[in-house]
Amino acid sequence: MKKLTLENWQELQPYIALADYHEYNSNTVTMLMWTSMYEVYFETYPDYAITYTCMPHREPVWLMPYCTRDHRFEAVHAIRTYSQKHGIAFEIHSMTKEFKNWLVDTYPMEFLIWDCYDARDYVYDRRQQETLSGKKMQKRRNHFHAFLKQYEGRFVYRQLDESTREDVYAFLRYWQSFKDVDDSISAEDTGIHLLLEHIKELPIEGGCIYIDGRLEAFNIASRLSKDMIQIHVEKANREIRGLYIAILKLYLETLEEDIVYVNREDDMGLPKLRKAKTDMQPVCKIQKFGSAHQALKIQQADAAWTRKIRSLWEQQFQEETAESTQFYFERLYREENCLLLVSEEELICMLQLRPMTIVLDGKDVRVPFVVGVATNPEYEGCGYMGMLLRYALKTVQGKTPFVLLQAYNWDLYKSFGFIEQYQRVRWKLKKQSDAADGGTWKQVEDAQDLLTLYLHFCEQKNGWRRRDLAYYKNQFLPNAAIWNQKICIYWEDNQPRGYIVQEESAQELHIRECIYADEEALQHMMRYLAQEEKTVYVDLDTEAQVEGRRKPETCMMVKQLGKQTFPQDCLFIREEL
Repeated sequence: MKKLTLENWQELQPYIALADYHEYNSNTVTMLMWTSMYEVYFETYPDYAITYTCMPHREPVWLMPYCTRDHRFEAVHAIRTYSQKHGIAFEIHSMTKEFKNWLVDTYPMEFLIWDCYDARDYVYDRRQQETLSGKKMQKRRNHFHAFLKQYEGRFVYRQLDESTREDVYAFLRYWQSFKDVDDSISAEDTGIHLLLEHIKELPIEGGCIYIDGRLEAFNIASRLSKDMIQIHVEKANREIRGLYIAILKLYLETLEEDIVYVNREDDMGLPKLRKAKTDMQPVCKIQKFGSAHQALKIQQADAAWTRKIRSLWEQQFQEETAESTQFYFERLYREENCLLLVSEEELICMLQLRPMTIVLDGKDVRVPFVVGVATNPEYEGCGYMGMLLRYALKTVQGKTPFVLLQAYNWDLYKSFGFIEQYQRVRWKLKKQSDAADGGTWKQVEDAQDLLTLYLHFCEQKNGWRRRDLAYYKNQFLPNAAIWNQKICIYWEDNQPRGYIVQEESAQELHIRECIYADEEALQHMMRYLAQEEKTVYVDLDTEAQVEGRRKPETCMMVKQLGKQTFPQDCLFIREEL
């Protein structure tokens, strides 16, 4: 491997062109500019080139191989061989999504992947940034017009070349006088000097704006691919309104027609820079991924993983309390129902397939209920949950006709064949001043009353969960107490006629579950609730009709695994346990 230099960069360039990755690290100009901080080493072969980069006091990391797609396998093999021979970590960084997908498909379960969110390239429409046309560009257009109004006749745009070099250096010294110069700024300054000192030898271009004879803005760019230009550096006097917009616009006006996109690199995780780049309305962001050759494994949970499972649960389900988490892991969690995707000692993601009995067309059917779906935040966006869920579905194929699932985002699971099957209606009750009927509300004294009401209610329903007395005593009532939910039974003529599970805040009363004996009981119960001063929301089955404003909601998804068709009518389920 040899160090990339001004003397040999052209050896690597043809291979980068073959790969056509469109991401800003895959550019010899970028590599040379930052060589004082990130040294790049490369080796070329007939069909591919491999490169790694070094930072001071850090292990080298590989970049994607540069070649056509059909030579990637042998290129990655060369990276593996070199890593083993020279003791370099077999890690590939700055991968595009397309390359990441290829790596995962080619080497299944061999690489640990992570999403480098802060390293995403911001890509813009060249014409939009050049013309500033359209509603999205209104603010930028206003700033540019303000610049023209104040400086028309006083500014001139010039191409970046040898004659502007010393003026750029003077402006850099002025710009740095307002900064706390750190290693990154020093390395950038060194890189700018390197590029401009060799402006005739390197494929770089750019522009400058002079106001009253003084350079106040400049940029440096190079072609990243056939249809994309990359802005390496762009600096302007921030005291001059619209100047940043002007330098980009005027430069883009000089480009050939075949340039369609502008790559403005990443935001480095800096909030102000992220906002500025987002405000420019990118047409897309190029995702970047890192990888390490580290085997993945799917396994059933055991006691050795419990602490990490619980930690991930607490991290990802932040609405849970210490008490509710303790309740879940004592009463509901079972190792045999929990699947894990792990890499060495690291928990990547998890889910649980908890068995549940539902009643379909009068018959009890045992189905898995998918809960506790969570991914380690460091590995979100890498497809691991999809990998684990597909595996889980294969394990129950042929053993059950259906799988049930609840989610925060229903759309995520549609690609896996889940359908929004169960609906409920959230009613905002219309306030009433009429006196309620002669029923009374009482606290729960006997859980059997709740079970009796529930079973009677479900006689006219389909797809409902089979509950028993143990469920009410050991799960339903304790869970309500943890969440400060109040359970009240509605009585008429010394008979229980319905019950509600309610949550109360300063302004609202929310009925999470409402079970009623018949239509008359429902209306009587609602009449009581409608007299509340607070806003009252009630979650009801789809057949119920009450006075108020209705909002249908999905409450459960279903995936069909066998030939049996899931019923459509009178479905009811209200499960969060």
